[in-house]
Amino acid sequence: MKMATLPFLLGLAVAALASFLVWKFMGMPVDIVDAPAGKVHCVSYTPYRGSETPFDRDFVASVERIDEDFALLSSVTDCIRIYSVDLGLDKTVPLAAKYNMQVLLGIWIGREDDKNEMQIAHAIDLANSYPKTIRAIIVGNEVLLRGEQTPETLIGYMKAVKAATGLPVTYADVTDFWMKAPPELAAAADFVTIHILPYWENDPTSASQGVAYLKSVRDETAAHFPGKSVFIGETGFPSAGRQRAEAVPSLVGQARYLREFAVYADREDFDYNLIEAFDQPWKRALEGTVGGNWGFFTTGRTPKFAWTGPVSEYPQWRTQFAMSFMIAALILALMAWRGERPEPLGGFMAGVGTAALGTALILQAEHSLLAWRTPFEGAVEIFVFIQSLAVIVLVLPELTRGSKAAGPLPVAETIAWLRAPDRAGLGLPLYLGMIQLAAISGALVISLGLSFDARYRDFPIAAYGIAALSFALLALNRGDHRRQPAGRREEMIFTALLVLTACVIAFNEGPWNMHALAWCVLNLIFALPFLGISKAAIRDALVRSGEAARA
Repeated sequence: MKMATLPFLLGLAVAALASFLVWKFMGMPVDIVDAPAGKVHCVSYTPYRGSETPFDRDFVASVERIDEDFALLSSVTDCIRIYSVDLGLDKTVPLAAKYNMQVLLGIWIGREDDKNEMQIAHAIDLANSYPKTIRAIIVGNEVLLRGEQTPETLIGYMKAVKAATGLPVTYADVTDFWMKAPPELAAAADFVTIHILPYWENDPTSASQGVAYLKSVRDETAAHFPGKSVFIGETGFPSAGRQRAEAVPSLVGQARYLREFAVYADREDFDYNLIEAFDQPWKRALEGTVGGNWGFFTTGRTPKFAWTGPVSEYPQWRTQFAMSFMIAALILALMAWRGERPEPLGGFMAGVGTAALGTALILQAEHSLLAWRTPFEGAVEIFVFIQSLAVIVLVLPELTRGSKAAGPLPVAETIAWLRAPDRAGLGLPLYLGMIQLAAISGALVISLGLSFDARYRDFPIAAYGIAALSFALLALNRGDHRRQPAGRREEMIFTALLVLTACVIAFNEGPWNMHALAWCVLNLIFALPFLGISKAAIRDALVRSGEAARA
């Protein structure tokens, strides 16, 4: 075993410094306006944890769980909003009374009339049993948006509930459907309840501009319904998920929007409800990663941020730095153990590269935990993580060897081996070929999904950036255009699809979605090894252009 000391010690020092600076920058606290003192007005509450879902009709939330949640929520609010009175949610009303909280009692209205009548009857019983605890009754949530009932049916339901309880009644939906509804709908409601979610709007709005957008919508709604008070039934911002136009889910963005909104609501003195109390993993099945990350408490019931003082996107950045540096150190130790002997400059580059790879792996792991919804998706996330580790272990050492590095087998030869495995074909080129084929195939599948059904799909940049950059640099160093035959059909098909989907994604997402544009760049980087890009090719092109200019 040969140990290369100085270059790798230099690389290790560079990896430590680079990793520390990157994580310190990402974890730097951001100054945000403090929320007003006191509690928030009201918050949406659902009791589901882990894999639990309201679509499981056998699930019933326990009294003990709701009591535990209310003991926590009573410290931040005096009001909770629920959306139905089944699956154990009816227990929220007496427990709210225990904690001197009030309830915005939701009646879930869907397509099935018999189930609607059961919800209404149970809600009326609760309202008559706890009239001082229930602030108002919300008869239906976004029913018109889903197209499940007519305005006339909702009007009848509201009138029946009002007559049976004497409590204020309303209906909740996004502003567009209130505007399109007949005026009798607003007339039947004691107040108009609207949902304004800057992230989900047709014209997505950033967290920093979210309150200004909400103000414009609220003012427009108030002008459309003179004499009716307008209640913000849902507003909030996600802490994680895919970017939409200028709306970037983030912890800092969520804190910024909610704090600025609280300041605005306090100044204008109007009532509101925030969505939502706790992250709800079940929503990821409907809305992707972003759907499960609207709570200002985690699923573990810990607050994501404080309502005063600076907020960090990565408050645990020191731990994350330590983990990423350990990964970098292990990679460099593996390279040294294998007898790699880069020059000092190579050691320097190895340090920077391993620091970047360590950081990318930590970010990839965090995204995987957020995006993980089903056992199948869990298996995919684990496979991609192993793929990234394989790139680090097998490709990174080759980057220090320049033109002498091993390269991946062509796609056709790799596929041929997979169809008919042969021990004689085993070796580093085959392993590199399989890793490259897996990474590009996975990226292409994701790109096709983003091209035709993008709304709830993420841009897994950290997961695929490792492979894309590593294979592109390997081809650049090796000068693959001089080693491999031109016109290979499989490579050209991959290249065409990668470039085409990049163009489609960029067009669909628009110029402000930096996550989408970064993914498109990764597509192009994946295609680079198939396009004959190398140091020699770049040098030859520069020489030819210089000669042409002199001529």
